Amino acid sequence: MLHLNQPNVSDETFSLKTLTVNCYLRPLKSGVGHYRLYIQILFNRTKSELSTGISCKKGDWNAKKEQFNKNTIHNQRLAVIREKILRAKNKLDESSKSYDARDIKKLVVGSKQSPSKLVSYVEEYICKKKNLGHTSVASLKLYRKTGSYIKDFLISIDQKEVLMKSFSLSAISAWDDYLKGVVWNDKGDQLGVTTINKHHTRLKTIFNDAIKREYLERNPYNNFRLSFPPANREYLTREELERIKEVNLNRNETLDKVRDIFLFSCYTGLRFGDAMALKMEDIKTINGEPHIRVDQIKTGARREIPLLNPAKDIVSKYTWSGERTVYQKILPTLTNQRVNQYLKVIADLASINKRLSHHIARHTCATTILLDNNVPLEVVSHWLGHMSIKTTQIYAKISHSNLKKQSDILNKLI
Repeated sequence: MLHLNQPNVSDETFSLKTLTVNCYLRPLKSGVGHYRLYIQILFNRTKSELSTGISCKKGDWNAKKEQFNKNTIHNQRLAVIREKILRAKNKLDESSKSYDARDIKKLVVGSKQSPSKLVSYVEEYICKKKNLGHTSVASLKLYRKTGSYIKDFLISIDQKEVLMKSFSLSAISAWDDYLKGVVWNDKGDQLGVTTINKHHTRLKTIFNDAIKREYLERNPYNNFRLSFPPANREYLTREELERIKEVNLNRNETLDKVRDIFLFSCYTGLRFGDAMALKMEDIKTINGEPHIRVDQIKTGARREIPLLNPAKDIVSKYTWSGERTVYQKILPTLTNQRVNQYLKVIADLASINKRLSHHIARHTCATTILLDNNVPLEVVSHWLGHMSIKTTQIYAKISHSNLKKQSDILNKLI
């Protein structure tokens, strides 16, 4: 904690005019166990905070001494910021005008570092997230797509830029209407409600960042309500899953690999990116049984998943594959797009009248493999790596097979 007192004043004024600078850690949402260092400026009964841009683990920071234990570069950077705060206060003292903690922060941060125009701020926000290194490549790509749609929307109304403070509720509604008309592929498909909502959520997050940095006073999204259609998670029944496993693929090696990639996620619940990233070193023995230890690309959360027997068989099948011997990869390497293309072929061969994609494997794991076998919802939530059990509850609908199973039990009892 750093104190700087005004000279030659009474004790009463002295307590009011003391500048106090506190440093503290705040956990990052995008990385488990990682923290961001913030500075709080207290002056004349007002306060303001600013991010140092420094990220670390909790053990790296000495809260009592308010300095890093070993990182000299971080300590030097922190010293520079503290010095800027003192200089800012001295400069404001010379002006003979009243000021508060927010005025000190404005001088430290500098108005040029904060573009008040929407497109510029979005680009700066994405750049900042990339430089901090706690955001996945996939998430950055999604933020860039949101930024691209904002640009396209502004061009559609004959504007290249707009002030953030002028992007009102009516502007958000107009952007919402624009997103509903976006055609995103050659087939003429439009953006779904869930995708549109995610673009709104990302833009709302960016506005909240501007408010936190005191460049805006309120978020125009405060009075905007997203529409959420009833969630429908497509999955394979046990009978359909067996058909996928047993269908004759006419010795087509690529189709066989695609089937194994799909089935592996049916029995692990892994997203495509997480499954493709797995290496043999990620298989750990816990309580005498093999588990997969994975750091989720989407959330950054670590979890351990039991390796069920069908998944074990797939791991063993590729023991002598090129990906295994050279790169220690657990599964064959294919792109998500190619896997989804070939899954449609497999669905046709297996006479499954569903739009089969890799993500259905995750839904199948939740419903057919876990919930239908009476695995508790809390366990399913951990298995899938959900941050909230509310997400898992979407899957907790009664399937026909489970309904029959329970009715058979009741018939024996009554």
